[in-house]
Amino acid sequence: MTHHTTVPEANLAAPFSEAQRAALNRLSDLMIPASPDGRMPAASTLDLYGEVGVLSVRDRAVFEAGLAQIEARAHALHGVPVTRLADAAAMSLIDVLRAEGSAFIAVFTVQTAGRYLMHETVMPLIGLPPRPHWPQGHEVEEGDWSLIDVVRLRPKFFREV
Repeated sequence: MTHHTTVPEANLAAPFSEAQRAALNRLSDLMIPASPDGRMPAASTLDLYGEVGVLSVRDRAVFEAGLAQIEARAHALHGVPVTRLADAAAMSLIDVLRAEGSAFIAVFTVQTAGRYLMHETVMPLIGLPPRPHWPQGHEVEEGDWSLIDVVRLRPKFFREV
């Protein structure tokens, strides 16, 4: 039996809207365009944000606030959404957010780079087999989860955040 790490439903974010995905794909391409020789795909061709995966609710909130901020600035400065801006204009918005210390830019960079590098299309292109690194794509026997019941029953000693 394969062991899958599960994240409680309450901690999973809902899928992005089509408009949000389009903006994320546009921003992803600014970060990771196709290589000039065509060997490495552009990030948008992989639809990195089509499935949310285990994006936390906290990170989702950062994404939503950041996307709203970028869209508001794109409309205020150029009268169009970020998806219709030329590369230079879109990058200038990103550069301003980066200079302001935007949480969105930090989280987006980590999420996009990780999703791109771990994509099944990209992994072989960078010399990695297209499978999970651990446990090397092998099936792992399901353990006896009742063994940690004693820990689960302990009173909480931390503060919920």
